[in-house]
Parts: sequence; C-alpha cells; structure tokens
Amino acid sequence: MRFAIFHRPPAESPTVSQRSDARRGASTRAVHGPGDPPPGPVGIPIVHSATFSFATLEAQDREQARGAAGAFYQRHGHPTLHACEERLAALEEAEAALLFPSGMAAIACAFMARLRPGDHVVTLRQGYGGTLALLRWGAERFGWSFSLVDARDPGAWAASFTPATRLFHVESPTNPVLDVVDLHEAAQLAHRHGAWLTVDNTIASPVGQHPLAHGADLVLHSATKSIGGHSDLLAGVAAGPRDRIAALWEARTVTGPVPDPELAWRVERSLKTLALRVRTANENALELAVRLETHPAVARVFYPGLIRHPGHEIARRQMRLGFGPLLAFEVKGGDAAARAVVEALRLVRLAPSLGGVESLATLPALTSHVHLTPAERAAAGIPDGCVRLSVGIEDEADLWADLERALARAPRA
Repeated sequence: MRFAIFHRPPAESPTVSQRSDARRGASTRAVHGPGDPPPGPVGIPIVHSATFSFATLEAQDREQARGAAGAFYQRHGHPTLHACEERLAALEEAEAALLFPSGMAAIACAFMARLRPGDHVVTLRQGYGGTLALLRWGAERFGWSFSLVDARDPGAWAASFTPATRLFHVESPTNPVLDVVDLHEAAQLAHRHGAWLTVDNTIASPVGQHPLAHGADLVLHSATKSIGGHSDLLAGVAAGPRDRIAALWEARTVTGPVPDPELAWRVERSLKTLALRVRTANENALELAVRLETHPAVARVFYPGLIRHPGHEIARRQMRLGFGPLLAFEVKGGDAAARAVVEALRLVRLAPSLGGVESLATLPALTSHVHLTPAERAAAGIPDGCVRLSVGIEDEADLWADLERALARAPRA
C-alpha cells in the first residue's frame, strides 16, 4: 500500500554532460551544497569572531558593501553563517536564504520587511498560533490589519483581499489537521492583488516541497523541526529571490536576530542527513495513518497521504518524498479520551515540536494552538479530541504497538 501511494513515474536520467549542478538531487545538495565540494576541511569551520579586521579602509568599505555575503561584523553576517545559508538556498532551489535564531524570527522579519502601517494581510484560520499572535501584536503596535480565511474553502479567499493587502501567508500542510493549499492557485490569487505569497514550509521541509516552484515569493521554515531534526536547536529560515531576501536581511540587521556561528554550524551539519530522516519519517507516518483509520477508538485521521483526505491529489502534485512526518487523529470520547491516550504513551514522548528523529505526541489545544479560544479552534476544524503525532524514524512496528496500547486506555464516548 505504501509504495502504491508514493509511486511517481521515474524521472529521465540525464547523461553526465547534462547533469548540471542545478539538477543534482536533493540528497546530494544536502550533503555538498551548491557546486562541487572544495578541497580542505570536510566540515565547515566555525569562525568565532564578532568582528573582522582589514588592511585598508578601502577593503573594509568593500566588504561592508557586500551586505549579507560579507564578513564585516557578525550581526551583518559571518563565514559560517554564509556556508549554511548557501546550503539552505540550494535545497529550496532559491537564489538566496537567510538563517534566523527561531522560526518566528524569520516570519517576523518577513512581515516587517513587507508591511507598513495600514497594510493588510490575508492568512489561514488554520495557521500556526504563534503566527496569529504575531499578527495581533503587529496590529496593535504597527497598524497592520489582517483577515482570516478557511484553508478548506479556497473559493472564498478572494473576498478577503483589499487594495491594502500586501501579504497572503499560508501553510501547507497546515498544523495540526493537515489541510493542503494549492500553492499555484494561492500565488496566482496573491499576485492578482499585488501581494506576496509567503509559505510556511515547515511540515513538508525543503526536501519535501518547493513552494517557489509554484509561484511563492518567500519560503519560511522553523528549522527547529525537520531541518535541525534532533530536538536540540532553535532556528528559522527564509528563502527566495535575491531582492526579497535583501529586504529581509535589512530587517534582520536592524532588529538583530542573527544566529551565532555555533548554531549555523549545527544546522549545516544536520542538513546532510535531512533527506534520509524525512523519507523514513514520512513512510512511518503513512503506515501509522493507515492503521489508525481502522482503529475502533479513532473517529478521524488527518493525513494528506490517505486517499480519502480532501487535499490528497494536491499533495501528490506538490509534495516530494511522501506527505510529511506529521499526522493528527481525533479520539472518540473527546478531550478526556485524548488526554488519556497521550498520557499512556511510553515510547512516543509527550512534548511539543515536530520533525525530530524521535516521535512526539501533543494536544494542539494545549500547545501549538493554545493562543486560540475553543470557538476559534472549532472554526479551524481542530476537534477537542485531537492528538497531534510527529512521527520519527523509529521502527514503525514499535510505534504502532505503543499507540495501540495507549488507545486501549481511551474511555469510550
């Protein structure tokens, strides 16, 4: 069943002379970055220096003028950071990328780079709670305004755009109930109204989906998740055309959220195994979703890899290496039953976040979407008995045994 759902026609293999750097596969680019690996250290050096000296004022001015690509002062950029950002851009098939010390720092700088007082944002009702909190905070302090649209009703999105709309911000798949957005259609809509399409690509990851290829203006990630992949770092990424990234670099330089060399090195190191981790986690997630669909204690399963999922066909077109490591399911019995299930898990750990090598379970109402009221969660399609499962790379049989044992503890409705 897994291979039937994941099957795609094999791409035509180019000859050696045809295989340019741009056509190298995601795993190769994750390990080596753009171009051929240079001689010297196999791991990138960590340059611990807050500032850089120059032989002449002319050399100093020249380096300062390089902006994000220069090594003038650490807040502007530094060599270890540049190496990581080049690797991230290559994975997203983008002209440029920036690293941030958190995903929310990346999103905040993207919004600040684009929005002025009086500007308007359209975003999904199902969006990440932290992003919605940022929009409310910006509305109070910076004079932004925003409208929420339902990811499940794309035909109604256009009505929320105004002459002041500058951003259409989406996630695909969404967190936690995995609604899928047709990114090409979203980009067309945004551009007809003179807005940018920004896409939070955290769940799919850079090797799992390329929003820029579908018309997005910026791609954003919480690199804490699949990019970092080991639940041991906090980081964010923005990638896109060079002119868009230049605006974000200015916002990052002015406001200061620049990661230190140690963090940049750890992110770059993690990228080398990204494709392996994502592929295994995605395969595990699909197997568990199929099993959960028929479990008597489960009311619904939310996962775009399932044929019955309303976004399945769009996800097949847009997503690579499978349908993501995240799934959610509604336990019969509502909130009390969901609490009993997550507290009975032993191998799957009770913790927020996603995309790590270890499997994690959480209740969105208490973590990622705690910012929303019960009525707002209901309007977004997040049921009271919703359990979110971030699937890791453990043996799938062990994960299922743990879930099956925990589900046996769920009180019946």
